[in-house]
Amino acid sequence: MSQEFLIQNSWLIALAFGSGLMLIWPLLTKGGGTRVTVPQATLLINQKKAVLVDIRDDDFVKNSGVVPNSKRMAIKDLKEKAGTLAKTKETPLIVLCQTGARSGAAATVLKAAGYTDVFVLDGGINAWKEAGLPVKKAQDAAEVAPKAKTPKATKQIAK
Repeated sequence: MSQEFLIQNSWLIALAFGSGLMLIWPLLTKGGGTRVTVPQATLLINQKKAVLVDIRDDDFVKNSGVVPNSKRMAIKDLKEKAGTLAKTKETPLIVLCQTGARSGAAATVLKAAGYTDVFVLDGGINAWKEAGLPVKKAQDAAEVAPKAKTPKATKQIAK
């Protein structure tokens, strides 16, 4: 009888399993950073001098704008350039993307790079804008892409 019950109600069992998985999915995909709300993020910025790290692609930045004083770095460059984000590894970092979905992976990379306080802005730039906090339009390519360091010009002596 129990095997017959399982066969006849297999779709209900699958539905219950899928619902349970959907409930715990946010816990499984949290990533390396503690999630913070926009008010918590502003407190970290004001009280602990936290640095906002924007990992969004250029297209999103052009369409949505940038948070003033945030540091832009493509997620693909985080591993090799993580050391340039803050003066010390103890400086709190708040990672933001468009919706908060990709920031967890970036937070994991930053923790692996040695940063001790890494946070993820829950809701991303969308939540920031919804809270009515300042966002400026990226008006030119310099604001969209991080500035590349140019080598110093050397003086050549004419012979």
